[in-house]
Amino acid sequence: MAVEKRILLARPHPFIVKEMRPFLEELGYVPVPVNSMEQLAQELAHPAHGAIISTAISSTVNADAASVFRMIRERSVRLPVVFAGMADLETVKVVAERAVKALVASPMFAGPQAYRAGVDRTSSFLVLRKDDLVAGTSHDAVLRALRSHFG
Repeated sequence: MAVEKRILLARPHPFIVKEMRPFLEELGYVPVPVNSMEQLAQELAHPAHGAIISTAISSTVNADAASVFRMIRERSVRLPVVFAGMADLETVKVVAERAVKALVASPMFAGPQAYRAGVDRTSSFLVLRKDDLVAGTSHDAVLRALRSHFG
């Protein structure tokens, strides 16, 4: 029996669940929506290939991106994390930087076009925007970046 390649939607926003699911499933990952910090703690007790944290103001998880990231790092320090948002790339990066600054000394952030394989996934983060996930030319770049980041 094959082990599921789980990706935790650790701070889901409706766009992540709707728009991200086809990309994850195309790569053979199983998206696992999380609805609370308690559920996140339970899910982190099981193997996962990565986590996606929404930078949106609202989420089904009643905690900000920094709190969610802190729990992930406390329980699974090497788990690759993607930050996803609806704003422009620079805004999403600013929110992501705030989320990791207390735990990562020199974080690096890249969108799907600039993401490079082989980076240290504990200090490098893929940043996806809603615009990256709509049908178009970025589809292959998003798939490559997700495969590399979670692979």
